[in-house]
This record gives sequence, structure tokens and C-alpha cells, in this order.
Amino acid sequence: MASHIIPSRIQFIIQFINDHKLPSKPEMIEFLKNKDFNISTRTLERDIERIRSDYGLEIVYNKAENGYYIDNDKSVKVESFFKFLEIVSIADIFSESLLNSNKILEYVSFDDSKGFKGIQYLKEILLAISQHKKLYFTHENFTANTIKEYVITPFLLKEYENRWYVIGVPEGYNEIRTFGVDRLTKLCIGKTSKLNKKSYYRQIEKFDNIIGLDFNDKEPTYIRLQVNGLHIKYMKSLPLHHSQIIHSENENGQCFVDFLLAPNYELRTTIKNILSDSLKKYL
Repeated sequence: MASHIIPSRIQFIIQFINDHKLPSKPEMIEFLKNKDFNISTRTLERDIERIRSDYGLEIVYNKAENGYYIDNDKSVKVESFFKFLEIVSIADIFSESLLNSNKILEYVSFDDSKGFKGIQYLKEILLAISQHKKLYFTHENFTANTIKEYVITPFLLKEYENRWYVIGVPEGYNEIRTFGVDRLTKLCIGKTSKLNKKSYYRQIEKFDNIIGLDFNDKEPTYIRLQVNGLHIKYMKSLPLHHSQIIHSENENGQCFVDFLLAPNYELRTTIKNILSDSLKKYL
């Protein structure tokens, strides 16, 4: 198994194309040279093709501008991709620093240490998902106060409230389960799973229509909140859901915010925690 899901050179190419307007091949090769990667034009072309096939990012050549860009409409969720890329890069930095006995942890203050616990498993989990392989791990259930070994077929890696969860089907079960990554130990990748992922698409897709982890059989419905200016700033910087649409302010400095969501416990709790009591009537 490779030590990195996304090699450093590939990361640099993706980030450079994303950060610059239509960079050309010579510009990318020069950038990589400054990062100690001396590659040919043909190697760069192979890397770009690998990005398309392995990572779901459609890199497109604009002949008129002689440059490349990421086609957001034909790619995976680009924002999610770069967020994950940033997280695994941070994990690499910490892992390398700890192995080299550096003092990098002296310069970091964690608000919640559990949010960082288990982050070293993210790459292996993503690799198992992409290659449709089984995952073996030990999971601690805080509610039941039990520790149990599992073998699952993982389908999805989800973040919620600064914690990561792997979602998949355990052996012997017919429905998906959710496991907090911060509660996993002894994780390793097994053989290719024979489970048919298509049989679980309906369950997996439910996670796109909710906030949090509590998916149910409710259909998504339009939800409208009337939000004041202060909360709007927070919701612009950290959207509650990808369906969020913020409308123009009215004369009182308030905005309507629309969502397409299946109501659940986390939605009610989230709104209760960040909005004033006067907005509860919109649920």
C-alpha cells in the first residue's frame, strides 16, 4: 500500500491549477522545478491524466488561452476535495514532525483534542473506499461502553462538527452504520469486498440531504429561515449545508436563507444553538 493517497507532486499540480488563472504547461513545470520536481512535459501530461482518472477532477485545456483549469461541473465537489487535501497535508506535517522529535505541537492549541484523534487513519480509509476494500478496526462505543472488532465495507467519509466518520456496511449486517474515526484503533485495510455498493446507494444518498449523521426516511423539504446580519456573516463563512441559499437583505438588515433538507435532530439542534429563539417558528 502506498504511503500517500495523493503524492506531493500531484497535490502541487492540482493546487497550482486551482490557484492560478489558466496556467500553461511551462508555468507548471517551472513551479514544480522550484518544488524540487524536475519533470518533462510528457510526465506532466501523464500526471494530469492521472488526476482526471484517479481523483475525479476534470482538468481541461483551454486552447485559446493556452492554459488549464478545473471544470467544476464535471468534477467531484472541488471545495470538499481541497478541504480534505488540506487536512491530510496537516496530518502529514504532524506525523513527520512527531517522528523527527520536532516541537511543532508547542505552537498548536487544540480546542478539542478528540477532533484531531484518528486523523492519521483518513488516508487509509479513503484508499479503502476508492479501491472497494474492506476495513478492519476496533471501535469503542461510548454509549454502550463497549469495545468491539469490526470488518466493514466503507462507502463514505463524512465530517461533522470537526469530527470524521466512516460510513459503511459491517459484515453480517444489511444496512449502513456510522463509526467515529476518533474512536477507532488498530485500523488496517483488507481484501477487496464482494459487497455491491449499488444496493446501498439509496441509504448513502440520504446523507446529502441532511445536516449531521441522523439520516431517516423523510423526504427533503424546503426550509426558510429569516436571519439577522450577524448570523448571516457566520453562515456565509461556514454554510450549514450545501443547499444553502442566502437572499438579499431587507430594510431591517435581515435575510431569508433557504435550504433543501430532510429535517432531523441535528438540524433542529444546530439552528437552536446558533440562532435566536425567535427563529424557531420557521422550523
